[in-house]
Amino acid sequence: MIDSTLTRGSALGVLAAMLSACGHLPVAPPAFEEMAVQRTGLPADWTLAPMSGDASGVIADYSVFGDTQLTGFLKEALDNNRSLKAALESVRQSEAFLKQTRSGLWPSLRASAGVRSSSLTDDLSFDSEAYSFDVAGAYSLDIMGDLSASIQASTAGLRSTEATYELARRQLGAQVARAYFAVIEQQLQLELDRRALARAVDTYRITQTRFDAGSAARDELVLGQSTLASSEDNVIASEASVRTAIRALEILLGRFPTNALKIGAALPEPPKAPPLGMTELTIRSRPDVVAAEFNLIQAFANTQVAKLSRWPQLDASVGLGLANRTIDTTENLFDFDNLAMTLGLSLAQSIFDGGAISGRIEAAEASKRAALQRYGQTVIDAYGSIVNAVDQFNTLQSRSKSLQTASDAARETVRLSELRYNEGSQNLLDLINVRERADLQESILISNRRARIDQWIVLHQALGGDPSKTTPVATQADTAEGS
Repeated sequence: MIDSTLTRGSALGVLAAMLSACGHLPVAPPAFEEMAVQRTGLPADWTLAPMSGDASGVIADYSVFGDTQLTGFLKEALDNNRSLKAALESVRQSEAFLKQTRSGLWPSLRASAGVRSSSLTDDLSFDSEAYSFDVAGAYSLDIMGDLSASIQASTAGLRSTEATYELARRQLGAQVARAYFAVIEQQLQLELDRRALARAVDTYRITQTRFDAGSAARDELVLGQSTLASSEDNVIASEASVRTAIRALEILLGRFPTNALKIGAALPEPPKAPPLGMTELTIRSRPDVVAAEFNLIQAFANTQVAKLSRWPQLDASVGLGLANRTIDTTENLFDFDNLAMTLGLSLAQSIFDGGAISGRIEAAEASKRAALQRYGQTVIDAYGSIVNAVDQFNTLQSRSKSLQTASDAARETVRLSELRYNEGSQNLLDLINVRERADLQESILISNRRARIDQWIVLHQALGGDPSKTTPVATQADTAEGS
């Protein structure tokens, strides 16, 4: 019999030594060197934007519009959108995978108790009972580092999933804001078409009166009828566009599309372009780039796991065991005097596997190279989207001044033409042409304002969030050690 005090003390000492010896191999740093190569050439003239898991941050990004109804819609979408909820479950799944992988760092402990009755076949009275109580504990030391590399891979996978979820939240916020302003634009276009219809009705009434009095030709009356019918058709089409825009917004909010939303806000003046700063930090703060970085780190860690499989597998384990058996009594069944400790050491090497190990390594290396190229392309795409967003925003801003001048001039032309028509010095065809040109200019002006708002949102997204708020990105220390 082994002395229980000595056994427990020795076991705890060995276990503590093994826990202190378990560390992480430097798997990820090479990935950072490769990332630096892929980022070479970026100009340093942009700023750093945050990536936060707090939903209030996404909502606060759009407080610049000062629209409480938009804020309410954003909160509703972030709470209820089914696609976003599905993305959140992917994060929870990655958390569970990491928890499962990290379980290898800890010892396992299992206990069982049982009872069994037996009797002779010619006498089924079951007068003999056997009781059992077993306790087994074990711990394996990560000598080769494959567990450490697997933990790093799972950690990077979780961070990548979190970044993808953050990207989905920001994209949903942008979609809701754009859909909201699309409804307002369509409502403004509908109001413009209704005003044109009202003018067409009034003009047709005047033309009919003149035709009845013999002072207007029939071609003017027919032209008035045609213009009136065309205006009615425009109103019908615009009403349908409003309903379509409302349904699109309802779907984003997680509602069934019923055209029940009532939006009475005006189309705001677009905010000024966000400030620009350090390019590389801005790009690396974008959720899509963050996800690509962690995917690359995960690929490097998985490659390390594959490479370790070609080496001899050295395993060391410590275990604690207790197996008590009693017959027809439970006395001393739970006695720990028989607790025993076991130490194990094994060395195994694959002699021939038909190329399975080399195939896994080659596949992991190819996956790593693919992840590296995807990361490089993601960086290029991110930089391109920022440059394009800035250029398009400035272009729309410059066009708005010319469009406003053109619209104001067209409205004045309409006023003068209506005066001449009412005096009888201008024909109906010229008046209709002037009105249509003025309505077109106003419609373009409305579309330009909405496009500028949309482009501000696009630029906001391209910069990775609100660039006026800075936060540090993940450093090598944050990611290389799998913590």
